[in-house]
Amino acid sequence: APPPAPVAQSPEATAVAQGLQQLVQHLSQCPLNGSEKRQLAEGSKAAEKLKEKLTYGQVEEDVIVQCNRLVSAVLQRDYATASAVQVALVNSHWAAHKDWLKGVKFLCQLAQKKMQ
Repeated sequence: APPPAPVAQSPEATAVAQGLQQLVQHLSQCPLNGSEKRQLAEGSKAAEKLKEKLTYGQVEEDVIVQCNRLVSAVLQRDYATASAVQVALVNSHWAAHKDWLKGVKFLCQLAQKKMQ
């Protein structure tokens, strides 16, 4: 079968991918201990995986909207909202998206610790 073709990205999908990239870059400049570095590596892989799924249209629109809320909440240091959205995503979409949800949770946790 031919590889999947990239699909046009909604503004939300683009914002999610860029926001996660921004978060990873920001966190990579923070002083991190060994386990935090591993969390960042997992989070970075998750961000890449999500970006790839977005590129090929493999993420439902409602999940994209939730991800956009989560990423913008983290970037605004609103960790309560980010955590609530992340938990809701895990509860309703774990089976389809566990390959990146866990890593995104790590990014949220690291951001809460490092980006006050």
